[in-house]
Amino acid sequence: MFFKLILRCLRKIRQFFPSSQFFKAEKMRIFAIMNTFEHNKKRALLLAALGAIGVALVFLVKPDKKEWHKPAGIVWNTEYHITYLGTTDLSDSINATFRRVELSVSPFNKASLITAVNDNRTDRLDSALITLYNTSKAINSDSHGAFDPTLSPLINAWGFGFKSGTMPTDSQIDSMLQFVGITKTRLDGNRLIKQDQRTSFNFSAIAKGYGCDEIGRMLERNGVTDYLVEVGGEIVARGNNPQGEKWHVSIDKPIISNGEIHHESAEIITITNRAIATSGNYRNYKTDSLGNRYAHIISPDNGRPAKSDILSATVIAPDCMTADAYATTLMVLGFEKSKQLLARHPELAAMLITSANGKFLLWHTPNYEAE
Repeated sequence: MFFKLILRCLRKIRQFFPSSQFFKAEKMRIFAIMNTFEHNKKRALLLAALGAIGVALVFLVKPDKKEWHKPAGIVWNTEYHITYLGTTDLSDSINATFRRVELSVSPFNKASLITAVNDNRTDRLDSALITLYNTSKAINSDSHGAFDPTLSPLINAWGFGFKSGTMPTDSQIDSMLQFVGITKTRLDGNRLIKQDQRTSFNFSAIAKGYGCDEIGRMLERNGVTDYLVEVGGEIVARGNNPQGEKWHVSIDKPIISNGEIHHESAEIITITNRAIATSGNYRNYKTDSLGNRYAHIISPDNGRPAKSDILSATVIAPDCMTADAYATTLMVLGFEKSKQLLARHPELAAMLITSANGKFLLWHTPNYEAE
């Protein structure tokens, strides 16, 4: 309004000086000032509007509230339970992660990559199988052959694998042992080279632990820092529990129960940022016509079910894949050799349960912490 009033006054005065250039120049100057003022006014109004919107967002758009989620279900013929603190339901991502792992490493799935490798339809491994292979080969060397995922044909023959089998004869066992042994294979980049095409893999003694680790990594990618993942007794724990404490985990007594699961605690441990796996022969075994019981863990030495003086082995490690593999390894080695191996690995903590005179005996590494 102020600038419009000045222009009207200039027009009135110009009537008396029609040829003067002064009024023309002043008019142009005033228009320039008006344009600058209008531009600054719009900018000021825009900044004010953005500021008002920002203030409104602070009060109206609150961050998602974190709450405890507890998805559970069945996967790989066992139960899983997951507890995590987060802002969203990640059930779809959990199922997708389980599916991705299964399609890579499960010999029970005919569509999996490991099935194609075992059938010699491909020799190309993905990142999951390369990880499992390299870890298995390292632990095989560390345990002097006690851990070996190429026991697959013998596991099948004894009726514990992905193919139905009956009790094998001595000659059949000797024949299969000829092409068992991870040292008879090697990696060339992502290609698996076999000395004998009959060699096949079953990573079941390490795959559940790997699956737990993968679920944990998925949760962390989604901003979760407090969680516990449990798949068939294998556990990864990070951060704190809902009470703001470390996670409390019960280790079952090795009570014989084929098919049925009985939970009677041998001990409770407190952990965080670690993984736990327990292996034993007390839940997965078969009985022959004479009443002899034989377990699912096969010894690479003789191709027969391992006869161990350890009833159960619990291992605590930085990751669940490692804990899972070493728990099985200790069952094969037996009590004395297990203690020797554990003495070489300060990064591992362990509890071994044996028995004497009908009573359970618990042995721990010095770094094993129980409540």
